[in-house]
Amino acid sequence: MTETLSPPPLQPSRAGESGITAPSHCSVAVTVLIVHSDTLGRFLPEGTSVKLCDSEGNIFSARIDAEGISRHEGVTPGKVAWQLENTHGLHLVAVDDKLLDPRQAAAAPPEVEVAIEETTIQAAYLPPPISINLRDEKTTPEDDLLSEDQLEQLQLAGNNATLFLHGYNVPLGEYGTFASWEQHSDIDTPSLVTNAHTASRATILQDIEKVEMPVSITGRYTASNAYHTPTENRPDNVREAHCNGSGARNWFVHMEYQLNRAAGMTEEDWQPYTRMVSIAWFGDTGSVDFFQAELNAMAAGRRLVALLEQLNEAGIAINIISHSLGARVVLTALNILGEQERHQWVDNLYLWQPAVADNALVNDASQDSHPLGMGVFPDAHKAARKIVVLQSQQDGILGPPPSEAESFWARMVQYIPSIWLSSTINAINSADDKMDAGLGRIGGAYTKKWWVIPIGLAGPVTNYYIDKAPANTVRPPTPRQPPVGPDPYGRERAAQAWAEFREQAIQEAREAIASTDPLPTYHLLAPLAHHAVVSEDRAAHYIDSLQRLVRRNWRADKSPRAALGSIGFNAVSVESLFIENLLRNKFFDFVDQTPWLFDHSGMKIPSDEVFEKSYEEGILRPLLRESGFGNYEPI
Repeated sequence: MTETLSPPPLQPSRAGESGITAPSHCSVAVTVLIVHSDTLGRFLPEGTSVKLCDSEGNIFSARIDAEGISRHEGVTPGKVAWQLENTHGLHLVAVDDKLLDPRQAAAAPPEVEVAIEETTIQAAYLPPPISINLRDEKTTPEDDLLSEDQLEQLQLAGNNATLFLHGYNVPLGEYGTFASWEQHSDIDTPSLVTNAHTASRATILQDIEKVEMPVSITGRYTASNAYHTPTENRPDNVREAHCNGSGARNWFVHMEYQLNRAAGMTEEDWQPYTRMVSIAWFGDTGSVDFFQAELNAMAAGRRLVALLEQLNEAGIAINIISHSLGARVVLTALNILGEQERHQWVDNLYLWQPAVADNALVNDASQDSHPLGMGVFPDAHKAARKIVVLQSQQDGILGPPPSEAESFWARMVQYIPSIWLSSTINAINSADDKMDAGLGRIGGAYTKKWWVIPIGLAGPVTNYYIDKAPANTVRPPTPRQPPVGPDPYGRERAAQAWAEFREQAIQEAREAIASTDPLPTYHLLAPLAHHAVVSEDRAAHYIDSLQRLVRRNWRADKSPRAALGSIGFNAVSVESLFIENLLRNKFFDFVDQTPWLFDHSGMKIPSDEVFEKSYEEGILRPLLRESGFGNYEPI
């Protein structure tokens, strides 16, 4: 566990307006001016509330003015501490040119000595985090775009943006919050350390009184700011649950921190810390509904196009890192850009453990093995300058370990009880790293997404179309009910329903084309959302494929391809001259993490080897060399 370094002693100026310095006891009251700015040189937002506490426990609240200054008058000379109120991620990294660890400074506001007449303090903060929420229903065109302030932040921080997209079954979650001093367990008092998370408030305050009381305690300091830097670089149940947040926001906190470490940030100096652009999307779709998660991923990818357009128009370099099914979100957006002849918009795309088919990047849609044509993104490569896949065959979610792959497929021909299959497919939804080993022994969860028993594609596809398809399809009679009438088994009526369904889909495609909208919204044709505009022929082919799948009792013509995040380009490079050529030219590249990445989410809190070989060597060094991450220099 990495220890948090104590901040160096602070020595602010005691000079008053007259220029004469004097000890703090020579003054009855002090006016404290705090100049608040971020590490990019911008003043903090005007109107932000600042609460200052002096050594006698008095509270002096003020608001930041247009020049970034909060003015606190009548302060008792001696130590003071302050806190921004109702802000998120604006953590202190320096006071009067003295560097601070933002994690410690936010959990325990630094104490500064103030003296006669007037004391000015220079406070530097991290810029605010940046995120886009593609989960919620879009109500205005601006919902999926960055604000002008956020664009300015990216431009000042190296004029580049690194986007991160999480994977499947990740709820939005919450950012963690700093514990108040009453909850702290890092004060050198044995009973306080023991009781920090269980003792009563009175007991803890008694323990605190045994040590030197911080001024923030006398001022009843409580932390309300959301936490945007992980408290530790190793897992710990208490810290993870209470400090580092949950869901997608937990991922954002960890990934941003690891990227900065890999770019060269040290624990002693956080001033270069760069914010990534965090993208949340609706992947947590519930039990055994991977198909709906894929639809949601493509819907999110369609919305992501607007953000990429905005960044491109602003002249900001774009880099993207996705995890797991987040790859489908990104590839959808890039495939749309590629179809629209908007080439090389993304400098570097890193697909980390991508939960898409290993041939997802081929340029020939006829090679798609997905029964509904959702597996290949033939134009995605056009929108990027370089695409790197980080894969591991030890990823138990995406596939079996290499040593057990052959024996697994041999066992596939045997009957497998449906209850066992159900628990296996349910594991897709949990995607719990602890299940990796077990899932690996049965071939992983990803490869079972089309299995008919117990549900496969039948349930999710049917549920999706239940309120969209014609309602006049009929069930065949039960064995006890003799067939009667001119169409006893309903075959003619079913054929009529399919014909109507097909015509509705073609009409939807026709209306979308007539609308001249470059990115129309589809309903019946939503599984084809990775295409900018769906042609009438493609719509007809899709419905024909769906009907054929139903006729085959939901058994696909082909087995699912292995996941790209498991085997990488190993198989497809032999099959596709296109892939082979782009690998040879280093337009496509890969990092084989099999020797050091052993679970699906092992990059969130990485081992030393994952950090060195995946983050530093695999991502950040080429990223800094070929594009940029913040203002960091190439390593």
